[in-house]
Amino acid sequence: MIITKAHAIALARMLANDEAGKPGTDIEDVDRETYLELEVQGLARADGPIKRIPTTLGLALAQVIRDLIRAGRLEPADKWPDGWRFIGSEIITLLRAARRAGRVGPLGEKALKERGLAEDWRDPEKKVEKVVLTEAGRRILDIWEALDPEIAITADLANHIRKTMEGPAESARLSTGSHEEHMLEGMRLICYSAPNSDIYAFTPLGRAVKKALEMGGFATEGYALSEDILKLLAACADGEELTPEAYVQLEALGYIRDIDELLPAGEWALEAWRLWRLHEEDEVFTFAIEHEEADVLKAIAAITEKQKDNPEYRPTFENIRSEMIDRKVAQYKALIERYGRRLKEMPEKFRQIAEKFAEAKDLAKWYDDNFELREALLALESVRLVHTGEDEAGRTVYEITEAGRRVCRDMERNHRDVSSTAVKTVTIAAHTHDAPARQWWDVARQEQIVGSMEATESGRLYAELAYSTERLPLLTRHEMEVFHRIPERGMTVDEVYEALKDKLPEERIRWALEKLEMRHLIDILPDGNVVETEAGEIMDRALSGVPEGFGNPVNPVVYRLLKALREVGSLYVKEKKVRILPRNIAEAMKRSGLSKEAFENALEQARAAGLVGRNSINEAGLLVLEAVEKMSPKGERAFAA
Repeated sequence: MIITKAHAIALARMLANDEAGKPGTDIEDVDRETYLELEVQGLARADGPIKRIPTTLGLALAQVIRDLIRAGRLEPADKWPDGWRFIGSEIITLLRAARRAGRVGPLGEKALKERGLAEDWRDPEKKVEKVVLTEAGRRILDIWEALDPEIAITADLANHIRKTMEGPAESARLSTGSHEEHMLEGMRLICYSAPNSDIYAFTPLGRAVKKALEMGGFATEGYALSEDILKLLAACADGEELTPEAYVQLEALGYIRDIDELLPAGEWALEAWRLWRLHEEDEVFTFAIEHEEADVLKAIAAITEKQKDNPEYRPTFENIRSEMIDRKVAQYKALIERYGRRLKEMPEKFRQIAEKFAEAKDLAKWYDDNFELREALLALESVRLVHTGEDEAGRTVYEITEAGRRVCRDMERNHRDVSSTAVKTVTIAAHTHDAPARQWWDVARQEQIVGSMEATESGRLYAELAYSTERLPLLTRHEMEVFHRIPERGMTVDEVYEALKDKLPEERIRWALEKLEMRHLIDILPDGNVVETEAGEIMDRALSGVPEGFGNPVNPVVYRLLKALREVGSLYVKEKKVRILPRNIAEAMKRSGLSKEAFENALEQARAAGLVGRNSINEAGLLVLEAVEKMSPKGERAFAA
């Protein structure tokens, strides 16, 4: 939805004429574009060549604006600055985030308050103060959700879309405020970042339309893509017989050939038709890997390569540890040689370890004291970059997956942290109606996940992994501490840092949030709010009895244990338990794919965390299994590359 000064004046004029019983509102040539922009949004409709009448939702929006003006919360529309966006996709993003979080986030307070869409609120009983949506804010969001925008893309607008990069990119590269830009936003083909619209991106519908028009829609006049054209195309795809004129039109536009053969442009147009009709959004998924985890991944890949010459040399824990010690010793020797006596100039995350390295007498102990190899292996398995298996000798081995090899190749080109914030910059616009926040885009640029105009090759890789990866559960001690602090909703990211500042370093908190979001247990919203996902709410209940400081109460190995035990056990619904006969334990071990040692260690850990009893999976363990089912995308919703 896009409502500027011109749109608000036009809506007020139509409302006044409607209340006066006039048959419609005459439009002048100078107003034609404004009314057309209202029409594609579903706020007005034509009543003859020179008259426009408001739709029911157009009247409702005009009344909200009038009520705000009469209440003194908003200046009269004729006093608004030219081009000021009273409502835009960035404001809708803030309204949606506030409703989901139960409060307005810090990035949304100023923008929503100055429009009369948010206000301060105090709970007299709990003595809690926060900013919440006003009735006007809630009404506008209801109107936005009820609207059914058109697809009406003329030949000229199609050329404009072809020339515009899909983003996410800086809005300064667009002709913002132009009629073409208003039409794209009104049809919900593009969206802008909250709160200041400084980043734009094509929406899922916009991407499908853009793909169709890059391969077809070859019109020199009239419409390149419209509802009528899409209806004809859908009918053709369904095998219905069309008129000769309809076949000629679809072939001329490049959507079909030989009457019933869909061309690539036609396939993308049908995807646009599906998205337009359903109005559905995916959940936002993301991906993350720390550079230390990437080091371990590369070490496993190196051992696997050496295995070709020495089949007995396997990626066991001890061999990986030995490889990592050699690599870290070489890395820190090089760092010390580079900086010499200027160690204080070294980045903080390396400096402290380098100082300890300079004084270390036992390098193996130095490595164990400063690096968490087991945790890194669990983290890699939790996103299917590594798989824990068993070799012929019964030893636990760590095998790199195809996804792991793809990440290795990317890290060879550019070894760095890849944060969930950066990857979410690409996935949020590709799967929802929201654009990424400016701060997210800046992080993504730094990590080379986005370029100046769209996702990089790396960005597309990690965005694809975000939607193709089956997540396994993992919560480290620090992640547990952060996770326990976050309620289902009603907390901001800043408040999380404030609550934990005396317990954890800021960098630990940041990476805990990144990993929790990557595992789809929390969502950090564009307005600065943080909420639990459905999976997070269930996992929170599952781990509510785990004491603070308990490390890795759930991890991929424990999950495989729970899953195998459930498969061989019997569910007792009333007791909320799965009972396992002792004789079935051996079958569970076989199904888990774990070595005897790994299985027994996981069983001991699951019992300590309260997930498993003597011969049963209890309610907490069943909740973990339920949460895991909701941590990954459903079906085959790969990133729309």
